Amino acid sequence: LIVVDGVRHEVVAAGSYTVAELLQRMGSTCLSGSVDGVLSLGNLILPADGTTLSDANVADRDRLILTTIASPTALGKALAALGSASATLERFEAAVAAGDAPHEEELTRLFELVDAAPLDGLSEAQRGECRRRRKAIVARLEALSARAAAMPTTCQ
Repeated sequence: LIVVDGVRHEVVAAGSYTVAELLQRMGSTCLSGSVDGVLSLGNLILPADGTTLSDANVADRDRLILTTIASPTALGKALAALGSASATLERFEAAVAAGDAPHEEELTRLFELVDAAPLDGLSEAQRGECRRRRKAIVARLEALSARAAAMPTTCQ
């Protein structure tokens, strides 16, 4: 049983499923489109690193809670902020791939947005998940910044 914003969804999944596979299955069966969120069992955040449900000690009939970026909770707000930063970063990555580097100030603003993701009211496990996501975004942003700085500039 997975609860999403107070709505209960009965989902059948083998113990060999990873959290990512379960979220993908939910996106195609219960919810519309892909699901970006955090799955938790009580106070435990289930890792999205390839750990199977069995390895995460999820048992038959356990009640899992999915917090998505649309959730009006503190975690939902933090996920929304980080998701927005990630979407902006994807646009910048596409621009660099097309040979159009974003201005350094835009990259600095994005670093600031990632750093300002609201963490107040989160449990330690939820903060850990947000830190993991933040680190991944920062690593991508640093790599993009280095690629953009190495691009030739044109003066007009």
